[in-house]
Amino acid sequence: MYKLSPSDFKYLWVDCKNCFYRKVKLEIPPPSGAFPAIFGRMNSLLQNSVMGLNLQDIHPELPSGIVTIQEGFLKSTPVPGSEDCFISGRFDILTRLDDDTYSVIDFKITDPSEEQIRKFSSQLHAYKFALEHPTEGTPIKVSKMGLISVTPDKIEHVNGNLVFTASPKWHPIEEDMDSFYKLIKEISTVLNGDLPDSSENCAYCKYSQAVK
Repeated sequence: MYKLSPSDFKYLWVDCKNCFYRKVKLEIPPPSGAFPAIFGRMNSLLQNSVMGLNLQDIHPELPSGIVTIQEGFLKSTPVPGSEDCFISGRFDILTRLDDDTYSVIDFKITDPSEEQIRKFSSQLHAYKFALEHPTEGTPIKVSKMGLISVTPDKIEHVNGNLVFTASPKWHPIEEDMDSFYKLIKEISTVLNGDLPDSSENCAYCKYSQAVK
């Protein structure tokens, strides 16, 4: 059985199938210093800041619902058509909406392009599948998926502190489970084959070479 982490679809699978294969099948994780840990810290602070808020207070295009669940862990049953793969990881925030369905949203400290948004789609679909097909607990219906991107607009000095001002942007992800199942099947095929070649543009591979 292959454990697939939702965050690896964008940052490993798309960028470098060699790194993805090594992490999932050979259990060799990419180097931890390739990306600054500060982004994880900023993301955690951002999540804490929205707890208890209504989604519409974060962005008016979001449906009504109070943010109550943060960084929940999930594990799915095997993915149909790729029974040697399952989803395991954690999401940013989960919100019960007024119609008793749920919204799963990821925060990104970035200003993503439309191409990047499409690449994040598989990550959100993985969350949806795992929440609707958990190995334990009660399945929940996920009716809304998307990203909230945050990029600082300005920085001010206020009473000895630096204050960042940013306007969050909402990027909805349309449901397309057929494409998600097709992706997992492709991943299963690669994992059951030989080690793929490294990608010339992979940040992890470049970092590994630089520290040798």
